[in-house]
Amino acid sequence: MNTSRLFWLAVPLSLTVALAACDKKPTGQIVAVVNGEEISQSELNQELQGANIPAGADKKAVMRDVLQRVIDRRLLAQAAKDQGIDRDPAYVSMQRRMSEELLVQMSAKKASDSIKVPDAAAIDKFVSENPAMFGQRMKLKLDQVAFEMPRNPEALKQFSNDHSLDAVIATLTRLNMKYQRGVGAVDTGTVAPPMLKQIEALPPGEPFIVPVQGKVVASVITGREPIALTPEQIKPMAVEAIRSKELAGIGTSRIKDARTKAKIEYAPDFVPKAAPAAAAK
Repeated sequence: MNTSRLFWLAVPLSLTVALAACDKKPTGQIVAVVNGEEISQSELNQELQGANIPAGADKKAVMRDVLQRVIDRRLLAQAAKDQGIDRDPAYVSMQRRMSEELLVQMSAKKASDSIKVPDAAAIDKFVSENPAMFGQRMKLKLDQVAFEMPRNPEALKQFSNDHSLDAVIATLTRLNMKYQRGVGAVDTGTVAPPMLKQIEALPPGEPFIVPVQGKVVASVITGREPIALTPEQIKPMAVEAIRSKELAGIGTSRIKDARTKAKIEYAPDFVPKAAPAAAAK
């Protein structure tokens, strides 16, 4: 009896796991098993949330089709693991970033769900305090010049004395920088109030420069067109703006609190300019 017992204890753990995987069956909340890896009903439901299901479609047929896509992806992922891709440093870094972004996103959603819907008084107060979003909302017509962001952002200081778009172009030409000229428009309701206040304070014809998706865009206002909103449009827009502002405040507060409690050490070359040199280790 003792010999038999010792034999079973000596079975390699990997073999035990493999045998256990083979025993997995698609029962209960498990809709499929792919090479021992389970796919749950919950996973399938998450996939369905991103699927554009036509009205009147056979839901069970759609679920079967979506499940096949999940299985195909799982098979490709398993094949990638067999190639050792899951141990590649680039994969590990990207996985960590995606995991962190998902955690932040879900935390923000949880915070958003806890924010109360503002009452009528709060909505009226917000509308009156933000005329550029509502009663005085405008479409600003723009003359623009776009160019690549310099490798050293400090180079943008060379445009500080350019008080017209032609002057910006002259500086770009002097620096041998390629650019594209065109026209555009911006809705004042979509611009952050502090930025809009700075733009509106500029003299007529004075360019303002804004980084946009890896490029730099210099713009001059050439015209204004009122955007009329009905009361039916204003209320939901105000509610969403109030909730977004409160959510942003929660995020800022959390970051500030987390930084206060965190122990952050920098390599010498990466110490932020605002941080004391003593923070480097």
